[in-house]
Formats: sequence, C-alpha cells, structure tokens
Amino acid sequence: MNEILLKTCDRNLTDQRTAFLIIADIVARKMNVRNETVLQSLSTREKIANTALVKGVAIPHIILDRNFSPWLLICKSNTLISDWNCLDNSKVNKLICLIVPQVVKKSSSSFREIIAIMNKLADDTVIAEINAAENAAEIAQILKR
Repeated sequence: MNEILLKTCDRNLTDQRTAFLIIADIVARKMNVRNETVLQSLSTREKIANTALVKGVAIPHIILDRNFSPWLLICKSNTLISDWNCLDNSKVNKLICLIVPQVVKKSSSSFREIIAIMNKLADDTVIAEINAAENAAEIAQILKR
C-alpha cells in the first residue's frame, strides 16, 4: 500500500468544529489548497448526512476539484467529540477522513485500495480492533491489513 494513501494524527478534539479545523489545516497543507476550501467541503458533506457511523467512528469526506490519488487521514482523539453522535449514540473519537478528487478514476489502484479499506469498516471485528487502538498509527495498521 502506497504511503501517501494513509496519513495519521493524534489530537484532543472536543467538538466537531475543532476537529474540522484541524483536519482542514492538515489537508490544506498537504494538498496546497486553502483551509476554507477544505472546511467548505467537510461542512457541505456533513450537511447532506452525518458521517458518524457507530462505536465512535466517523468518516468525513473531503472532495477537491483537482487531480490526485485518493487518500485517507486517520485521526484519533483521546477525548470524545461532545457534539458529534454516532448512529448508536456513542460520541465520535476516531475519524477516517476520505480525501478524493471531484472526478475519481475508478480504475486507479489507489481508489480500489480506498474502497477495500472502507469496506473493512462494515466488519464488527475490525471496528472492535479500531476501538482498542491507542493511536491513529495503530488504526492505520489495522486498516492496511
């Protein structure tokens, strides 16, 4: 699996806005785009539907109008995000952020790898392992298997 595919960060996130600001800063620097562009994409997607799944895991999306290989930013918070509820009423503290171009080449190997990783999130065993992980790097290792 190529190294740009997964980037990790560990932070104490208290609310969704703070989480989005930190994500936007990391993604904007890596992709050489404005923070506001990333924040707008995060907010727009979240308004369509809550990206929080279950057991503290959320999958926020960032869609950028440029050509690049899709990748993931994995963040783990040591605190619960107080205003971000999952479908099971748990609080989010693990974010698997999907960063994709507006036009995705579905034949690309990076896209196929991202889909394979996202499909793992439907497995209760994988979610249990993610919940036991102490940091974002451990979550990345679980998802790379």
